[in-house]
Amino acid sequence: MAEPGRNRVAIVTGAARPWGVGRATALALAGRGYDVAVVDLREDWGAEAAEAVAALGQGSIFVRTDVSKRADVFAMVDRVVDRFGRIDALLNVAGINEMTRTEDFTDDQFHRIIGVNLLGPMLCAQAVVPAMKARGYGRIVSAASTSPWLPPPPEATPISCYVASKGGLIAWTKTAALELAPYGIVTNVVAIGGLANGMGTETAPDAQMVEFMEQVVHGGNLPWGRAITSEETGALLAEVAAMESHALLGATIHASGGRIMPL
Repeated sequence: MAEPGRNRVAIVTGAARPWGVGRATALALAGRGYDVAVVDLREDWGAEAAEAVAALGQGSIFVRTDVSKRADVFAMVDRVVDRFGRIDALLNVAGINEMTRTEDFTDDQFHRIIGVNLLGPMLCAQAVVPAMKARGYGRIVSAASTSPWLPPPPEATPISCYVASKGGLIAWTKTAALELAPYGIVTNVVAIGGLANGMGTETAPDAQMVEFMEQVVHGGNLPWGRAITSEETGALLAEVAAMESHALLGATIHASGGRIMPL
C-alpha cells in the first residue's frame, strides 16, 4: 500500500529560515512523502531548505516569493504546478512581527504586517484553489498565534498589529473553510504559542533570548518547563495537512504546549 502523502505536493511559505517553523514543516512533510515547494524571500536559506527536502528523497523547488504581492503569489503557484503537476496542500507559515503599540504604530507598519500575515495566506489560498478544485482534494493550513487569546505583556513586547493580523487570519479561516469544503478542500488554522524560536531574527535564538521568551513573554507559564520547539510545531502542522479526515473544518488547533487552554 502506498504511504500516506506519497506523490502529493505541498507548498510551504516562510520555509527558508534554518531554525524556523516553516522549514521544520517542510521537512516534516517530506518525511511523510510529500514533494515540497519552499517559498520565501531569502534565496540562500531557501535553496538550503530545498536541498534538505531533496536529501530526504523528495522532489523540491525553491520559489522566491513575496506573499503580500498578488503577482508574486500567482507566478509562484504556476511554477509549482509546472514542476509537479498538482498541489495538494498549502501551508501558510510565512509571518513577520514588529514592535507596534496601539498608540503609535504607523500606516507602513500596519500594511506591512497585515500584508504578510493576513493578505498573504488569503492570496496563496486564492491562487491554489483552482488546482485543488480540479482534483477534488486540498488541504490549507495556516499558522496563526495564541496571542489573540493571551497577548504578551505590552511593556515587554508590544505587538498590536501582529495580534490583529493573527486574529484576522483565524476569522478568515472559518469562512474559507465553509466556502471551499464543497470542493473537497479542508481548511484549518494552528494557533502557535509557547514558542521561543526568534521569529524574524537573522541568527538562531541564543540562551538569553530563549530565557526572555520563556520567563517574560510567556511569564514562566510553560507546563513542560520549556518552550516548544520549531520541530514539534512543524510536525503538528504537517500532521494537520496530511489528515485524511474531514472532521476538522474551520478549526483552530492550539499548539502552545499547554501555555493556554481555551474552552
